[in-house]
Amino acid sequence: MTNKVYQVPYGTKDILPGQMKTRRSVEDAIIRVFDKWGYDEVKTPDFEYVDTFGASGAKGDFRFFDRSNNLLVLRNDMTAPIARLTATRLQGGEKIKRLCYLANLYRYEEIQAGRQCEFEQAGVEMLGASGAAADAEVIVLAAAAMKAAGVERFGISLGHVDFINGLAEEAGFDAAQLRELKACLRRHDAVAMQELADSMENIRPEIKQLFADFLFLQGGPELLERIGQVVTQEKCLSALDNLRRIYALVEAYGAAEYLSFDLGLYRSLDYYTGMLFEIYLPELGYPVTGGGRYDKMMQSFGMDCPATGFALGVDRILLALERTGAVNNERGWDAFVGWSEGKLPEAIAKATALRSEGRSVKLATEAMELTEAAKAMKDYCCSSLVYVE
Repeated sequence: MTNKVYQVPYGTKDILPGQMKTRRSVEDAIIRVFDKWGYDEVKTPDFEYVDTFGASGAKGDFRFFDRSNNLLVLRNDMTAPIARLTATRLQGGEKIKRLCYLANLYRYEEIQAGRQCEFEQAGVEMLGASGAAADAEVIVLAAAAMKAAGVERFGISLGHVDFINGLAEEAGFDAAQLRELKACLRRHDAVAMQELADSMENIRPEIKQLFADFLFLQGGPELLERIGQVVTQEKCLSALDNLRRIYALVEAYGAAEYLSFDLGLYRSLDYYTGMLFEIYLPELGYPVTGGGRYDKMMQSFGMDCPATGFALGVDRILLALERTGAVNNERGWDAFVGWSEGKLPEAIAKATALRSEGRSVKLATEAMELTEAAKAMKDYCCSSLVYVE
């Protein structure tokens, strides 16, 4: 039987010294960007009452009972805890609340590159703001966070839940058919989409073709104009108009080069009510960032409050940076302070002075000759040697 003392649980991992230094620099860069955009950092518990996540739709969570027999869950998403925090602790103050976070999440996953049961996200939630201006802000902020983390090549796919819902209404779908449609979109199942289109009767050929092409409705502003000439359902037309307004504002920010439309985009969480987006990197075959508008979630916490936001996968960002060679996980310090016999107090004073100047310092723990100190400096990955004799 395998001795589990020497192992980590399934879906978790150790982060080694050089990797942790790189991770911390990426985390700090992302949080600094959020702060510059006016977002306040908050922290919620790692576990919550299971009812907190009743509306999130997340699957594969880790549940357990406390000593009072309350059912708890390790958080698998940050939107619901932020909504709870806002409803219970932040009812006063600013009408529009901009909150950000850096948090570990837990969700049972089939392990593969970039996907673990324990993972880290950084994200923002803007609560109390409706309309294209708020949506454009969080999209551009997501792009700014990517660049701050060191990622330069990426693309943002933008879609809208109401375009999907509206097209389903035009086709006369019932609730079961709508669920199947969204499941096909989540799976990117082109064969199933074609079969769905083939089974349709008493529907305009143009709409039938849209269903067959749903997973390929991607492009720039010209796509919206072309599709707008085909659909007649009011919800679809309103969604296209909303996407146009968001695009225009992203363009005003100077970030439209990253943006394209994907009208078949559908995310796994069920609380989205409007625009939704994902960010992709050429090094990875899955999104590293995702978000959108969720105007109804706060109702579960007794508030009628529009909201929009996104979450960025820190582990996935780091994986992409490693694959491109953009990060260096080697450890390094500014100085090594060695000392000869009887000179430890002076060496302590010298190390303290260097640290007060903002330099990182390793101090020898025993007396040594100068040659030994020079070797230790290299072994400890220090840039310079200070020897006290």
